[in-house]
Amino acid sequence: MGNSENTANRGRLAAGGAGSLTDVQLLSLVISGGSCAEALSRAVIDSAGGARGLAEVSFEELRRLPGIGPARAASVVAAVELGRRALSGVVPGARMSSSCDVYNAFWPWMVSERIEVFSCAMVDAKLRLIRTEVISRGTLTASIVHPREAFRPAVRSAASGVIFAHNHPSGDPVPSDEDRRITGRLEEVGRILGIPLLDHVIIGADSAYYSFADAGDLEPQSAGYRGMVLR
Repeated sequence: MGNSENTANRGRLAAGGAGSLTDVQLLSLVISGGSCAEALSRAVIDSAGGARGLAEVSFEELRRLPGIGPARAASVVAAVELGRRALSGVVPGARMSSSCDVYNAFWPWMVSERIEVFSCAMVDAKLRLIRTEVISRGTLTASIVHPREAFRPAVRSAASGVIFAHNHPSGDPVPSDEDRRITGRLEEVGRILGIPLLDHVIIGADSAYYSFADAGDLEPQSAGYRGMVLR
């Protein structure tokens, strides 16, 4: 039964593209093998509260579902992560010339994180991305985000500027007092090191984000990095 379902779904995908398949049919191709792949897929999607919820379901949660186990759970998590990376603009050489560019680069994977993740994007003199690196995971505090550690990757990469980004799992991107204190310290250290802080972007939910540069909370450091008016 399961194999015939998947054969039919592969045929639908080949004929009409992935968009012609339902969420359940798509997930059944990821889970694949064995019997009743669509029934298992429906159970997984229901437990996640819909296809979008799959981005927030952990490996451990998936593997505990009846009929899933570690192998299928790993396949689902891997597929979701590939989707995140495909959507992400975190590609070496990509232009980081506005807070919108930063948001588009980081939201695909940050928006579903359940804890705060603080990342650094390093750019060259033309605001082209050199690389990104996660600096810390956990509640954002001065003790976790130490300027020395935050700027270490930028120094190693001979970056001309840095942009920091972190998420608020609550979905509200409004900066906390601690966010502001840390940003002030990072701006000062960047000035001393000669690696200016171009922006610090907080990723929220539903396309919401906060840019310290846009809000005028940072001194302009590059004519090429455009401040945008917050609405």
